[in-house]
Amino acid sequence: MPSRKIVANELAHVLRQISHPDRIRLLLKLQAGDQTVNELGDLLEISPTRVSQHLGVLRAIALVETETHGQKRVYRLAQPELALWLIEGIDFVAHRLSRASAVDIEQAKMLWRAEAAETVI
Repeated sequence: MPSRKIVANELAHVLRQISHPDRIRLLLKLQAGDQTVNELGDLLEISPTRVSQHLGVLRAIALVETETHGQKRVYRLAQPELALWLIEGIDFVAHRLSRASAVDIEQAKMLWRAEAAETVI
């Protein structure tokens, strides 16, 4: 079926583009709402230059949107459910995380879910 092949190719493309730990962390941080490059860099402890580069990749595949407010450019998830999907993906890879206990994994998921409930002002 051609449609299955198209969907599989698109999914593979998206997964390749988000397959960097910093990009996954960015997507999870953006679940809390609109944030600037500097805010994201401070939260994730990575340079604004690197944040911008990663956001550029995510924007190119339409996972992140931008909006300009005066001199500030803010970023948001185009589909907020993506972050929730990533959090649920932790269960899928949990068996590979031999360094992390089940409690550690659940705590990480709870923290990321809690961030989704927070709002950024």
